[in-house]
Formats: sequence, structure tokens, C-alpha cells
Amino acid sequence: MEDVPLTPIVFGENMAPSCEGIRTRAGEGISREGYMRLNKRCLVGLLAVAIGALVPGQASAASTVTPVAWGLDSPRGIGFYHGRMLVAEAGHGSDNPADCFSTGFGDTCIGNTSQVSWVNPTTHTPNPLVKGLFSIRLGEEGTIGASGLSINGGRILVQIGATPQEIPDRFTIGKDESGRLISVNPNNGSWRSVANVGARDFQFTLDLHVPEPTPGVYSPGTQEHDANPYGVLATGNGAYVADAGSNTLDFVSREGKITILNYDGWRDPNPNNFPSDSVPTCVARSGEALWVGELSGRLLRVEGKSMTLVTPKDKAGNPLLTHVTNCISDREGNLYFVNMFGPGIPFTSPSFFAGSVVKFNPEEGRASVVAGNLFTPNMAAIGPDGNLYVTAGSICPANVPANAPGPCAGGGKVLKISLPREENDNSD
Repeated sequence: MEDVPLTPIVFGENMAPSCEGIRTRAGEGISREGYMRLNKRCLVGLLAVAIGALVPGQASAASTVTPVAWGLDSPRGIGFYHGRMLVAEAGHGSDNPADCFSTGFGDTCIGNTSQVSWVNPTTHTPNPLVKGLFSIRLGEEGTIGASGLSINGGRILVQIGATPQEIPDRFTIGKDESGRLISVNPNNGSWRSVANVGARDFQFTLDLHVPEPTPGVYSPGTQEHDANPYGVLATGNGAYVADAGSNTLDFVSREGKITILNYDGWRDPNPNNFPSDSVPTCVARSGEALWVGELSGRLLRVEGKSMTLVTPKDKAGNPLLTHVTNCISDREGNLYFVNMFGPGIPFTSPSFFAGSVVKFNPEEGRASVVAGNLFTPNMAAIGPDGNLYVTAGSICPANVPANAPGPCAGGGKVLKISLPREENDNSD
């Protein structure tokens, strides 16, 4: 594979793609009006990125960023199985025009291009372990497919996004696989369904018996009829799942029983913000608590039914979480958060398109930016060497030439973020 230049790892200040029209379509559903609900979906996709200059260099004074793999198809979840890197790729829907239909996002295509791949950081190449998983491309908005990935005790769990209730009947793969939490066999790539989290969570939003929000109007006490299970944390007796559509934290037992533990019905007083509600995307454990990160930039400390809002800040008192798509912890209890997008006016300010990774010590209350100015980073894992590995270019297809202009050159990537020695000596 042709080497990819280092410059696509960071985002130039003059790159400000437009995302006009997103808010006017939020709240519409594919199964009824022909659209997916974008306020839930933009965490995994946005309008095609405008081409602009890129700036090379380090992400921060404390760490360096190096691409170690490329040619990935919308990479999302990442983990290590006995020292080997695994990446969940959301895919690109389908290339067959017969699998496409018109929506407000343009051509929406459903296919089997999502997969889970071994990734060799030495040769920089992916090798599929599981192929042919459900994938839906929402026009220019991006793709939903295999999302969260978590490994515990030799079990590999992968969460597929979306929900079967929002898939047209003729797409059997979408009806069968969307929203499912699956367990993957690392030896032969076979998989089995653990539970259909998306279907259960969608029904939960119906059972709330509350109205759907009015677009452009502050609508407390409302909830979209939606589900998009996204982040997963495998444990010894099951898994926690953060659902970005239903705004829930679920627990799935090893036998597949789904229990909805918490619901965050927060809504932004400014209904035109992105997103306009909580949109939980990840769950991590540190100390005696679970920590749930949200695309809204909120962080919740969860202990039983209690949810406490926590705001990680830097030394100057600036909040550091903006649009979180992943959270993990290390052996010392430190939390790492991936901000897919930065601060500023959504889809307008150049700063909005500069993602970052934030470290937070919940015991001491200290937070700092480990790496900044990243292009659509999505999820992270601590490698066997104690450094962070982050999927980036998470909206990029695999087949973008290495010499193409723009940040998607070379396709989706995995970045290595070298941590200071005192940090990576105590990694999980």
C-alpha cells in the first residue's frame, strides 16, 4: 500500500465545511418520512468535508501523533485482543444502485460493507476478520454500521448501530442486523447475536408516552422515537451500552437480557444547537462509578440510579468536553475522552472541526488535552505499549487515494498518540 503523508492527521484552521439544513431535518425518521434522524446520526457522519490546506505537526506539547494504519472504511471502535489491534468499520452502505433510495440526505444506500478488521500497525494495513455486516450510507451525511467495540476476558463484543424499526422492509440485512450487539469469534470470524439493543431501545422511546420535540422549539419532556446503540463496555457478566438515539444506558447480560438502567432526557435550551439533546455515546468505569460521555459534551457520573453532571476543566477553568464519541479508562482510574468535534458554532466555526482527546483524573478533578486538532477522531483504546490508539477520519471511505487532496487522503486511519512515560506505564 502506498505510504500516506503525515499531514492528514490534523485539521487546518481554514477548513470549515458546511452542514446547512441539518437542523431542519432533525426529528424525521426513515421508516415514516424517508429520513433518518440526523440529530442522533451526525456523530457518525456529516456533509462531505470541504477541501482545504492541512497543517502538519504535533497535536500537543505532551504527545506526538503518528498514523499507524490507513485504508479503513469509516473506522469507529478499536480494541486489542491478546496484543492484536481490532477495528470496527462502519462501511459505506452499498455500491449497488438497486440498494439505494432517495431521502432528504440524497441517495441512502443499505448494504453489507461494514466489517471488523485486524489491523497491523507495522504494515499499516487492515485484514478483515468479520465481513458483510449491515451498513447504511445516509447520502452525504455519512455511514452507520459496526460502531462500538469492547474486549473483556477473551470476549469480543461489537455494537451495530441503528434500529430495525427504521429500516425499510425490503432490506433483510437491516431488519436482521441493525441495532444488534454481537459476539465475535477471533479464530474464524463467525459471530452470534447477543441481543437486539436497538429494537428494545426504540420500543422504550415509544413506551415513554411523551411527545416528540418540535423542530426549532425548546421542547423539554420530549423524546424522539429513535434508537442508535453506539458505545459498548464489555464486563465479566455482560456489557453496558450507550444508546445515542434513545438517550439510555443499558446493561446486557451474557444471556442477552436487556435492562435499561438510566435515561437522560436533558434537552438544550437552544433547540438549534448540535445536538439538541443528550446523545450518550460511551460508557467507562473508573472507581466505583460508571461514566457516560455524550455528544452534547456532557459527562455523567452514574452510581445506581443517581446521575451527577461533571465538567472536566483545564487549569484555566475552561471546559474541555465538547462533542464526545468515546470514553475509556486506564488502570490508574484516569479517563480519556474523544471529542469528535471541537468548540464553536456547529458546522460553521473552523474550531468546530478540530477534534481532540482529553485526559481527566476524576479523583483530582484535573483535565488536559492530550492531543488536539484531529480530523473526526471517533474511538480510542490503550495499546499493549501503553500508548493511545485512536480511529480518525471516521467519516472517510477506504478507497480515497493517498495523494488525494483533503483530510480523507488514504481513507480512514488509526493514529498512535504517544503518551508521556509516567502515563503509559500504568495502562490497561
